[in-house]
Amino acid sequence: MSETTVTLNPTEQLVAAAQQTFDVTDSRGRVITLRKPGVLAQFRLVEALGETARNTTYVNMVLPLLFVSAIDAEPVGQLTNKLQVEGLIQRLDDPGLEAVMKGVEAHFGKQDAEADREALKKD
Repeated sequence: MSETTVTLNPTEQLVAAAQQTFDVTDSRGRVITLRKPGVLAQFRLVEALGETARNTTYVNMVLPLLFVSAIDAEPVGQLTNKLQVEGLIQRLDDPGLEAVMKGVEAHFGKQDAEADREALKKD
């Protein structure tokens, strides 16, 4: 049997990376599933935060929440208002937030939207 090699173009590579998930476990033993959010999710978060979005420190603190797609296999919905953002913060509490922050840094690193745009131009 011969092996088949599939080469993804830059757009397919970005889509595949966006669908990839990583599980992190917090100190309480909860498994938190992380997935890279689309850029639209960031805009929706700013809209959901309303006037609070003017506080860049707060926005930077809650941006990693966009990566949370499930807690103990229970899906976490989109954050469409500030009450949902605060509910997720409270649900994660310190142990979950710490695991999310470390997981985002470890698995997604610093996001580079410009590099993603350049990769898409190569298609």
